[in-house]
Amino acid sequence: MASHATDISKTSGRLLASVLAAVCLPTLTAIAQDGARIPSDIGTRVTQDYANPHLSAFSEATGALQEKTEALCSAPGEGALDNARAAFAETVRTWGPVSVLRFGPLTQENRFEHIFFWPDTRGVTLRQVQGVLAGEDEQAAKPAGLKEKSVAVQGLPALEFVLFGSGSETLVSGSGDFRCRYGTAIAANLSQLANDTAAAWAPGTPFSTALTQPSAGSALYRSSGEVAVEIVKALGTSLQFARDAELLPALGDSREKANGRRAPFWRSDLTFDFVGAQVEGMIELLNATGFGEELDDNGRGILDSVLFDLEHARDALAGVDAPAETAFGTEEDRNRIAYAAVALQGANRTLGEQLSAAIGLTMGFNALDGD
Repeated sequence: MASHATDISKTSGRLLASVLAAVCLPTLTAIAQDGARIPSDIGTRVTQDYANPHLSAFSEATGALQEKTEALCSAPGEGALDNARAAFAETVRTWGPVSVLRFGPLTQENRFEHIFFWPDTRGVTLRQVQGVLAGEDEQAAKPAGLKEKSVAVQGLPALEFVLFGSGSETLVSGSGDFRCRYGTAIAANLSQLANDTAAAWAPGTPFSTALTQPSAGSALYRSSGEVAVEIVKALGTSLQFARDAELLPALGDSREKANGRRAPFWRSDLTFDFVGAQVEGMIELLNATGFGEELDDNGRGILDSVLFDLEHARDALAGVDAPAETAFGTEEDRNRIAYAAVALQGANRTLGEQLSAAIGLTMGFNALDGD
């Protein structure tokens, strides 16, 4: 693993400068070729076997989160705070697989950013959330009023600070009343966003129909090949995002420059649970496509290579022992994280250069998005 850490240290500085200078990553473009090896029912498979179950779990988790934060406000105490924090952890874990679905309903109305404002390279969330708490802005303590504010004060990172950040100890007493009501407003909006996203994927909705029944006259997907393009693009974006926006910033160029506070969910020590859940989601999504059923032996070998890298990345992250705040600078855990980053890079390269070709897609980058 040490050699992988060396590889990362050579490249992470350049990646941080190029990838994290902007919130948006480059957009992949793809074209389905004639004779593509793609299941005709790929949209139905992904909807039924992946999207709907994970969206349902996320909706259930955010509903419980709202319930537990409301209970904390009604009867503050150590036990109530522990329950709210546990509900938050479950929400983050269920968000991991859902966040891989970066197309369709999750990208409409900026839902993704409202749920998970990341990367936040300038610390906007911390500054704005602290401002809301210091000023006790009553508008932010009501779901309708909160919706009118910056996305930085509305999502999971904002709620993490409320529940785990400095001053969160006031939540066990009446002195944290405003903080608690603000957290409940965030939780209520998260629950609504989860329900709205799940509803947009439900059978019979315009998006679900377009994805599961592509047709020449559809404005979204004219063929199963175009559905496959969407899914492969989502996988590629998720792989790049997990590595370049979630792991590498905290890893830094060296142990001395490592900073776990640049990782998502470090305060709640959920960083590796979250990224691991994302990677597990990528594995499940890839399996749900049914690509393996259409590929020849060589193609299945390529698919297995992608899955191999993803599984090893997941397992490496699961093996991290230290708290997220310090793990990136702890030698053994740093090597595990570096190994996971290399594995994610390998999976992304194989996906874009080999697996896409094997199933009949031509991948590239949109020149309008820069290099």
